[in-house]
Amino acid sequence: MARQIKYAAVITVSLFFLSACFGPTGKVRIKTDIDNAELLIDGDETSSIGKDFIELEVSAEKHLFEIKALSEDEEWLYYGSEELIIPENATLEKKIYTQSQATEKRIRRLALEAKQREAETLAEKVKKEFLRRQAQEGGK
Repeated sequence: MARQIKYAAVITVSLFFLSACFGPTGKVRIKTDIDNAELLIDGDETSSIGKDFIELEVSAEKHLFEIKALSEDEEWLYYGSEELIIPENATLEKKIYTQSQATEKRIRRLALEAKQREAETLAEKVKKEFLRRQAQEGGK
């Protein structure tokens, strides 16, 4: 009998600790405004995400959901975030919108293109001036 009570106590304590580790949960159905993005929950990469809902089970508490993506040409970084309080034994549905920001690659490319346009404009001015002077000398 004492042995059975001992086992019952061990099982009860074990279940208590397990329930503390695996507290109440809730579900979140989440999507974003772009495809091929990464979802981070509380800073940890969780899964890929896109324009279709994905459903995740998480602990019922406040979480930071972040969306990150890089465009195919690597010129735009997309980012969006939202703090959500996940209700216990319920499903929360959310769409997180992203904002785009130019990457360093895009900034460098645009600067190079601006310098090329400036050089082409200067070359055209030099050419016109050369032709004007040549015409003046030919008329003398």
